[in-house]
Amino acid sequence: MQVQNGYLGTYFSAQSDGIYRFQFDSDTGIITGPELYYTAPDSKYLSLYHGQLASPIVKDGKAGVCLIDTAGERPRLTGELFEETGSACYVIQDDAFIYTANYHEGSILIYRKEPGGITLYKRIETGYKAGCHQILFHGRIMMVPCLLRDRILLFDMDRDFAEAGSITFPKGTGPRHGVFDQARKRFFLVSELSNELFLYEAGDGPQFTLKSVQKLLPEGRVWSPAAISAAIRLSPDERFLYLSTRHADLITVYRLHGFEAEMIQQTESGGSYPRDFIITGDSKFLLAVNRYEGGLVSFRLDPDTGMLTELCSRVPAPEAVSVVLAPPV
Repeated sequence: MQVQNGYLGTYFSAQSDGIYRFQFDSDTGIITGPELYYTAPDSKYLSLYHGQLASPIVKDGKAGVCLIDTAGERPRLTGELFEETGSACYVIQDDAFIYTANYHEGSILIYRKEPGGITLYKRIETGYKAGCHQILFHGRIMMVPCLLRDRILLFDMDRDFAEAGSITFPKGTGPRHGVFDQARKRFFLVSELSNELFLYEAGDGPQFTLKSVQKLLPEGRVWSPAAISAAIRLSPDERFLYLSTRHADLITVYRLHGFEAEMIQQTESGGSYPRDFIITGDSKFLLAVNRYEGGLVSFRLDPDTGMLTELCSRVPAPEAVSVVLAPPV
């Protein structure tokens, strides 16, 4: 039996109060837990990097980021800093820095990891209520999708994060999250408001060539509230692309052929409001968090077709909106 620890980020509510830990059996797909792991209200997005868990946090009316060492049985806080007026919606980290995107402030904060904690390295303003929703890196270019500005802002890290252009979209598109292939030649992006998949050819530096745009949802179908897409993940073997859509409560699967994407499945997410999901490293399972109903679920994936087959396990996870999985223990 191969057991992995997983972690859930949540919106603060009467039923949720921070980061939750669960166990996942990678042989059977069975989930156990979750249990409260660390009190961090509004831990809306998690980043797990070499055993270090970074998360937004709200405490005593202040917002910021915390860094937790997960190596032991109990969490160990290694740093926290409060430099934001509201909790960030996205966090990513590397060896030296933690980066947060703050949707409501319209700011990107870069925190430096120090031996004694965390310090603020730089603040980048993207515009009030720009809706910045993710941070990606393409070589030395930092990319920030700004949902409410209908563009991805590009910053040159070698010039102290100076602006280096943008990728623009039609009004009302709402670019949300993107993912690169390992070769950094293909860039896939999902839009929240128009529910579309954008496929780009990525060049060196800030050069991107749009190859195709596909609608995720059936023409003429209307949901109330309106359907809004969320997460996008590439399978480890890069043969399949997965996307989630809230209110429609769907997981959509594409088969990839170079710069072409063929929709092969659209199926229920196992609950209501699938904000995030992950693909296991062996491509055998998909784990999704449904914020309102259905909780954390695991689906078995067909290794040949990439499609979701059976629902293997379900556990309650109120207000869960982010999921990460550690390597087997």
